[in-house]
Amino acid sequence: MKITLHLSVLGIICLLSSCASYQQSTADFRNSWDQGDAVGALANLEKAGKSITPGHDEELLWNLEMSTVARANQLPQMAEMHMNVAKELVDENFGGGLIDPQKKGLGEYVGKFHDRNMLEIYRALRALERNDSAKVQSSFNELRFKREEARELNRKKIIDAEDKASNTENLKYQQVMESGEISMKDYVDTELSKKYSEFYNPFGDYLRIVLQNRMYNVRGAKNIKFDFGADKSNLISVLGKKNFLMRESPRRGDSATYVFMETGSAPYRLEKKIRLPLALFYGGNPPGGVLYAPIAFPQLHYRDDYDSAFQIKSGNAGKPVRMEELVDLDAVISSEFEADFPAEMAKAMVQTVLAVASQAAIEAATKNQQDDSIAVALFAAVAKVAVAESITQADERGWYSVPKKVLVQRIPTPADGLVSVTSQSGQSIKAKVNPNSHTNFVYLKSIRQGFPIRQIANFSIDSALASNGITEERFFALSQ
Repeated sequence: MKITLHLSVLGIICLLSSCASYQQSTADFRNSWDQGDAVGALANLEKAGKSITPGHDEELLWNLEMSTVARANQLPQMAEMHMNVAKELVDENFGGGLIDPQKKGLGEYVGKFHDRNMLEIYRALRALERNDSAKVQSSFNELRFKREEARELNRKKIIDAEDKASNTENLKYQQVMESGEISMKDYVDTELSKKYSEFYNPFGDYLRIVLQNRMYNVRGAKNIKFDFGADKSNLISVLGKKNFLMRESPRRGDSATYVFMETGSAPYRLEKKIRLPLALFYGGNPPGGVLYAPIAFPQLHYRDDYDSAFQIKSGNAGKPVRMEELVDLDAVISSEFEADFPAEMAKAMVQTVLAVASQAAIEAATKNQQDDSIAVALFAAVAKVAVAESITQADERGWYSVPKKVLVQRIPTPADGLVSVTSQSGQSIKAKVNPNSHTNFVYLKSIRQGFPIRQIANFSIDSALASNGITEERFFALSQ
């Protein structure tokens, strides 16, 4: 029977949604993470990963999540293992990811630019902790040169998507674009997206400046500049004259401790569907029997349950110093989201044309039977909605455990090595650094407001800044 045939087709279409299955399998992980339960989040993420085999559509995404959740659980070796897998996948696939709108389903997750950026920052921090100067340099080379690549790839993606939309039969692409029916501010905080320029994260620039300056003092290379591609004046223009930044200088030879704090979680994606007027959207005479023209876009959902203020106290008698914002990941992600949105719009409109055509096909195949059977008419109505919903699908996938903000403060290393940090909600943590080291790094994390602060790492970078078997000439050559 035709009804049986159409039910089979409908089932196949619905099963092609990779996003739904991944979102469902990782729901327990996200719930645990949102409750500030890092241990439970790791257990649930590992459980969800049983279906993530090499070559899986979400292999990269799962490894990114595992790297940050393992870090939050003070499991650096596990985190590093997943970082390395993610790095291999990013290098293989970055630059792809434009989903063919003619195909059902969402396809492979190949990552965003902020994914790649944060991955390299985490890899650099782990390499510093392990005193692996070659990997430190490699990661900072990536951070230095990949921004322009990301801009160019995004430009090509938009051109390709808009070209496909403009050439799609029965789609009034330009009319819809000019109609004002779709407003950017409904999907992203457009004011926040202006905070940084496209595809920029100041975290990498700051780390490069710190290493460049601290290397100068460790090596005593007064006539040699190690080019990490860092420019303090550029960073000041972005961040303003923050205390931690203004204290940074290659001429300062004092012992310093850098305390970093990840707080909260960055915005995640939701699907938002709207209905376009069929006459506006569809070219020619709209087909009979079409119920509606759904169009699906991703929408950023921002999270506010986080501690925004922290104070550092050095030594037993030190005066508290407020930590300052180094990077607002909400702004980084918002800027990239807005830059990418024209391609998302074009792709979504092409999918909507397919949804309309599918409804028309079901109407044509069942029209005669609908006149004689209420059951067939009901099936046709249900099938049209189901097919339209399954074809028009926004990609909700994203690196869920990325922090909302990273704060930092540079303080003189206390003589007794004692450092304590307290949040606005009263949570506190104490750390002991090496008072004899020239440069110490302490990395902390607060997942949610009112939950305990976790120490992710605590190490000196003196050895990592030493040559470690690599000549000054080799370092200089690597950074070109």
